[in-house]
Amino acid sequence: MAAKLDVSVISPEKLLFHGDADSIVVPGSEGGFGVYPGHTSLVSLLGIGVLEVRQGNKTKIAAIEGGFFEVRDNKVTILTDHGSLKEDIDLAAAQKALEEAEALPASSEKNTLVLKAKTRILAASR
Repeated sequence: MAAKLDVSVISPEKLLFHGDADSIVVPGSEGGFGVYPGHTSLVSLLGIGVLEVRQGNKTKIAAIEGGFFEVRDNKVTILTDHGSLKEDIDLAAAQKALEEAEALPASSEKNTLVLKAKTRILAASR
């Protein structure tokens, strides 16, 4: 049997996912990267983006908003500041949050709020 990744995705609110995966795509703070079984040990900051956990022909999708990522001996731990699984995202609420964020005056906070809303919309739409 081929090696699998043992993946845990944890937010302060709840355990978002725990299970085996063939691969994952992680939104790192400097851009996305893939992880497969046998990946070298790594600790990284997470950015705001879409997390993909691939299990055979199925993909679990989540919106991730920062945090930390660690892989060691095929065990992946993702500790996110905030995360939502695709099926838990209210698309209408995310679109409303985007409209409200875009109406704010220019600032780094506005940019972050826009990015978070767009990420939730992207995750919900996949």
